[in-house]
Amino acid sequence: MRVDRLPFDELPEATRQAIADRVGPGCPHTEVENGTSSALASLFWPSESDTEMVFVKGLPLDHERIGELEAEAAVNPHLPASAPRMLWQQEAGGWLLVAFEGVNASAWAWFGDGSGHLEPIAAVLRELSRYPAPKEVRLTPWERWAAYCDPADEPLLTGDRLVHSDPAASNFMVERSGRVWMIDWAWAMRGPAWIDTALWGMRLVLDGNQTPEQAACWARTVPAFAAAPREAVVVLTEAEARSWEAWQAYGTTGLEETVNAARAWARYWATP
Repeated sequence: MRVDRLPFDELPEATRQAIADRVGPGCPHTEVENGTSSALASLFWPSESDTEMVFVKGLPLDHERIGELEAEAAVNPHLPASAPRMLWQQEAGGWLLVAFEGVNASAWAWFGDGSGHLEPIAAVLRELSRYPAPKEVRLTPWERWAAYCDPADEPLLTGDRLVHSDPAASNFMVERSGRVWMIDWAWAMRGPAWIDTALWGMRLVLDGNQTPEQAACWARTVPAFAAAPREAVVVLTEAEARSWEAWQAYGTTGLEETVNAARAWARYWATP
């Protein structure tokens, strides 16, 4: 469910004051347009701070997606260096506010064939595939995809590595130096090391208009994925395709390209 945005200037007075107390009164700011999970998404440039930019996300405490923001705040101190660090969190005016270091990078990555972003992103996924899940991460891939799998498939989606679970182009930001930031960790999971790369492959088809064959070549540059049992990859990619098809059948609009990409990616792995 997409969350409607509320500009900073329209927040409750107590909420705005809490942010001003942190970043300074009258601090220059701009609204961030991309992203769908926060009611507030504003970037600030404090004049007196150890951080050049501060990105503040927020949701009303009674919002049905508040658990995602709470989960993102809880896991942040345990994330790899590719994740922007959390600076502070605070409840004010009936809102939960979470602030992260702002980054000077692209709004999102380019996943097209020949993109200079692909190798740096693959390097981040290689690093992440070796990263153990901290105890704060309890969500598992099975909780997300079980409805679209055979019960006997659960062991194939079980593991102890940290999984981001949403490697879309909009969740990678790339600096001119090539450094990659992986953002929006609300759906962090504990699972097999290859899952993020399997999901990235579908996003290369969807966000980058790559063929499944091209996407598979990039996915195989991540050793954890290259070594994954094909049966497990088939289960995951099929479950992901079914999940998007279910949302479309439920009546969610604008999913045709996503459904087609997910189905094409699943079909590639299911074909002997």
